[in-house]
Amino acid sequence: MRQVELYAPKQLRVMDAPEPALGPHDLLIEVAQVGICGSDLHAYHDAHPFIDLPIVPGHEFAGTVVEMGASVTEFFIGDRVTVEPSLVCGTCYNCRHGRYNICEHLKVIGCQTPGAMAERISVPAAKAFRLPDGMTWDAATLAEPLAVAVHAVRIAEVPMGGNVLILGAGTIGLMVLQAFKALGSGKALVTDVLPERLALARKLGADGVVNPLETDLARATRDAFGPTRADVIFECVGVAATFHDALNVTRKGGTIVLAGVFSDDVPVNLGKVQDWELKLLGSLMYANGDFPTALELLHDAKVQVAPLITHHIPLEQAAAAFTLADEREDALKVVLMISN
Repeated sequence: MRQVELYAPKQLRVMDAPEPALGPHDLLIEVAQVGICGSDLHAYHDAHPFIDLPIVPGHEFAGTVVEMGASVTEFFIGDRVTVEPSLVCGTCYNCRHGRYNICEHLKVIGCQTPGAMAERISVPAAKAFRLPDGMTWDAATLAEPLAVAVHAVRIAEVPMGGNVLILGAGTIGLMVLQAFKALGSGKALVTDVLPERLALARKLGADGVVNPLETDLARATRDAFGPTRADVIFECVGVAATFHDALNVTRKGGTIVLAGVFSDDVPVNLGKVQDWELKLLGSLMYANGDFPTALELLHDAKVQVAPLITHHIPLEQAAAAFTLADEREDALKVVLMISN
């Protein structure tokens, strides 16, 4: 079969590879589509703190069951599925207490194990979700980043009618916006430095948008929400500048949720965190019920994915697809077409 290997920084090849091994509890999936994620781009630069090269990338994906292990009874050949790519031990403290997303032995498909940028992939059946009738491959492929957003919104515990500031209108920021609007009841202000992404945020339900390079963010936040400002701030970029924006514009007792992936250490004014009783929450992937919730929101058309996917690229052009996703400002979500 054909697969993509990221073997060195900014170096990819499409190569022949052996068929995946199929265990008794596994599904063999013919991959239809796989999205290029921000984490994949961090790995592309060899800058992801938890991904070592070489690796077969790809953790946002959907496809068709073509073979099943001997012990699998809950699926059928031909089922269309998407996959929660977190591989966990199930026995550590966090797994036993319902927080398997921070399993002590966590491995992620496409990050620490071979990913879905391949014609076929073997995954545990327990990690697969049958797609609702009529769901498009595009929607199924983006169920994973939506689950990330659902988890971030859930753990933030935004009060009913509460207001949020979302820093960054990339895929995760726009998914957080839509998840918040689908699950909450307050207002959302979204920031970005690209006008077209701010326009898209408006289209997807933002109550206000702001370019922090052109407008004072603290003033914009007060104008949008009043003197109490945002109840929760979601940092969805993963860079020092946006984290410091969050720290600068939060109110006393505010909550900052870190949904972006940080490649570098960031200095933090812990005196302010202590004195203002701020909550800094890390948000990693998804856990109990987040993935099914994401699929439900997609099935009920409460979240739009079509405006987020800007490019569909064939598998054999994977190197060009990564260059596109990395360098082009208009490339919001690039999807590799495998068997679709």
